[in-house]
Amino acid sequence: MATADRTKGGFVERLKRPFVKLWDFLHDVWLEMHKVKWPSHQETYAFTVVVIIAVVIVSVWVGFWDAIFTWLISSLQSL
Repeated sequence: MATADRTKGGFVERLKRPFVKLWDFLHDVWLEMHKVKWPSHQETYAFTVVVIIAVVIVSVWVGFWDAIFTWLISSLQSL
């Protein structure tokens, strides 16, 4: 005959265990998020401007080389 003592905790405990672990994890995340030093509005604005400028510069650079290689390939194909 099977006994209920085979596993640690009963059926309800086994069902609750993942949710308790999830709750503990989310609670730890909440505590860690309070330790984060968030950037100020001015820092966020400055970083956003830097990223936009970098994207524009890289886009122009890639577009330039794309135009060069397109011209080069089309010139070679017309030979």
